Amino acid sequence: MASLKRRLGWLLLAMALLGLVAALTAWASMPRFDRLVQESALDVVRPKASEDIVIVTIDQRSLEAIGPWPWRRAIHAEAIRRIAKSNPRCTGLDVLLDGADAKHPWDDLLLADRIRHAGCVVLPMALHLAKGQAQTELLPPSLIASAATGLGHAHLALDRDGVVQGVYQREGFPDRQWPSFSLALAQAGQGLGVSPQPSLALSNRAPLVDSWTRKDYGAVVLPSASSAYRSVSYIDVLRGNVPEEVFRDRYVLIGATDSSLSDLYASPAPMQYGLVPGVEIFAAELQGELAGQRIRQASLGQNLLFNLIPIAIVLLGLLWLRPVGVFALLTGVVVTWAGIQAAQPWIGLRFSSAAGLIGLVLVLPLWSLMRLSAAHRFLRRGTQELNTVLVGLNMPNDDHADGDFLDREIDASALAVQRVRDLHRFVRDGVDQLPDATLVLNRRGKVFMANRAAAHHWRKEAWSLEGEDASALLSDIRSRNNGSPMLPPGALCADVPASITGEGEDSEGRIVLLRCVPTFNADNVHAGWMIALVDITRMRRAQSQRDEALRFISHDIREPSASILTVIELARARPAMLPRDLLLQRIERHAQTGLELADGFVNLARAEGQAFQAELLDLRELLTQSIDNAWADSRARDVRVLLSDAPDDATCVGDRGLLSRALTNVLSNALKYSPAGTEVDCSIDDRRTHWALTVRDQGPGIPLEQQSQLFQPFHRLHRESHPGVHGVGLGLLLVRTVAQRHGGTVEIESAAGAGCSVILMVPKPTSSPIKKLGTNQTDSA
Repeated sequence: MASLKRRLGWLLLAMALLGLVAALTAWASMPRFDRLVQESALDVVRPKASEDIVIVTIDQRSLEAIGPWPWRRAIHAEAIRRIAKSNPRCTGLDVLLDGADAKHPWDDLLLADRIRHAGCVVLPMALHLAKGQAQTELLPPSLIASAATGLGHAHLALDRDGVVQGVYQREGFPDRQWPSFSLALAQAGQGLGVSPQPSLALSNRAPLVDSWTRKDYGAVVLPSASSAYRSVSYIDVLRGNVPEEVFRDRYVLIGATDSSLSDLYASPAPMQYGLVPGVEIFAAELQGELAGQRIRQASLGQNLLFNLIPIAIVLLGLLWLRPVGVFALLTGVVVTWAGIQAAQPWIGLRFSSAAGLIGLVLVLPLWSLMRLSAAHRFLRRGTQELNTVLVGLNMPNDDHADGDFLDREIDASALAVQRVRDLHRFVRDGVDQLPDATLVLNRRGKVFMANRAAAHHWRKEAWSLEGEDASALLSDIRSRNNGSPMLPPGALCADVPASITGEGEDSEGRIVLLRCVPTFNADNVHAGWMIALVDITRMRRAQSQRDEALRFISHDIREPSASILTVIELARARPAMLPRDLLLQRIERHAQTGLELADGFVNLARAEGQAFQAELLDLRELLTQSIDNAWADSRARDVRVLLSDAPDDATCVGDRGLLSRALTNVLSNALKYSPAGTEVDCSIDDRRTHWALTVRDQGPGIPLEQQSQLFQPFHRLHRESHPGVHGVGLGLLLVRTVAQRHGGTVEIESAAGAGCSVILMVPKPTSSPIKKLGTNQTDSA
């Protein structure tokens, strides 16, 4: 219904324009406008005057030399004789020979003889009209007419303004149709014979009852104004001053061009000024006949189609195209329309197109006016609604009170839009400042707003998240209760949107609280989703550490003390069972175990929580120092510690204390599990972006299936196989913590019975941290 209401204006405009154009076309009420359009289009393609046509002009100079008009027919006979000597293709004498010459009867005989010997001569005939008398044919005398190759009517089709429009190919009484003068001349010159030729047996002025009829209209296309038919003066022909090659194998038209002879007509071509002699119009018609270009007047049905189809196309374009597209379509339609008009000589049709042009001129302004009015109403209504919704929000300063009604509405809409933008900025800034990763989705589950916390969570720029599928982004989050996906595919496309909440874990081991709630628009229709991810990894880790600490305090720390008390009570109860040295030895061992537990726990807590003291370090120097510190322990265990391979410069940015503690723990573990007489090999390798510090022992090794348990707190893998090795199970956990705080990792390469290699990966420094540390050290100095 709303769509139909919006298109009602278009429908009314279409009906009005199509009806107006159809009515104007049917009434043919603008002939002058039609003629202007038709001839203006032809001006682009007007042909040059044919070189095969020559006009012998009866001009002012000839009249002065020969005498006043009419001339004796003997003069025409001499002119035809001289022209015939040049072997023209055909000659057309555009002079009406009305009846026999009573004063000079021999002239008719002479003229007939010259016409007969000339080979191809066409003469004109006409309709005789006299007030109060019947219509009759105006023919040359039968003697002369029978000598001619053919006769043709010399009538031109004029409009109501007296402007020449064309020539009817056939005119005459129903049973006596004569070809046009130019058509007869073209047929005679091509040797086709002039047909049909009515019988000349009737009297020259025998009255006929039937009305004169015309058919097969053809428009005349005058040559371009920049060219003209070759012409020679009649008197020059009589005097023999015209070279024979001028007429040879050409069509020769003889006719009056002087204004005193009243054979001038108004030109239909707007680029040709003044009056045009009839003989030139016949020459133009002859050129069209020779070129096979005959332009007929289009029928009413053809005119309606020509005028209505372009307007219908533009009207349809108004529905589906943007303004630029409509303008391009209108331009294309007008160009095509003009091209069809200019192609009249080849199409063979002349359309009355003034009504269609008026429709094309009106369609865009009328549509623009209607759309402008609709836009004005929409702007006013929309502005009022926005201002009602945004009550309470700061109103921007209004500095645009001038202008017409549209300017004022635009300014008011601009202010309302500015308030909406302010509100959007407020909401966006508020979402951006939220500490938790937040996504705002559309109905299809695509992200259109993401805050900085979300960008940090996914390690992307916030703008790059826009357009992403939220289901894909959250596909790796699985419930901690049952391991199922918390946001399965299609969950955001449910017919009835429902909230999704719960605690899950992603592929990186981060523990998050997921809350996905639907949002609704002003009409309470589902508009999208809002997703919040609360990273509780640290909280869950802290809880786990708290639980471990409680277990450590309640069990591990208490165990050595309880063991000491048990030994003391046993010594008191049965002194003979424990000699003094053995008693002290057991108490010392349990006390040492308690001290190691306390030191390991404290060192791990420091590694996790103490401030990171960054400085430029040489890992080779640091590893050498750690090897030196382990010399006493290695000597006691009869194990050699070697630095087999290391670059001269292995610079990194790190915390000296943390790295030293980690290397000490790795070396201590290697020495504990190395058999006497073996070696512990240390090395530093360059792995493009990282330094790899490797400590390799020849101990019992670690099976692959047990390597995942290495970093569990208070867990010792070789407790059963090596009971004599003391430890609390926190050493490698501390090493991993130190590596992570440096942006690195710990790798284990081992197998059962094949020794163990602990690889500490430390990132190489970039130029920026080195420069920053150098600047800080300079400032401190």
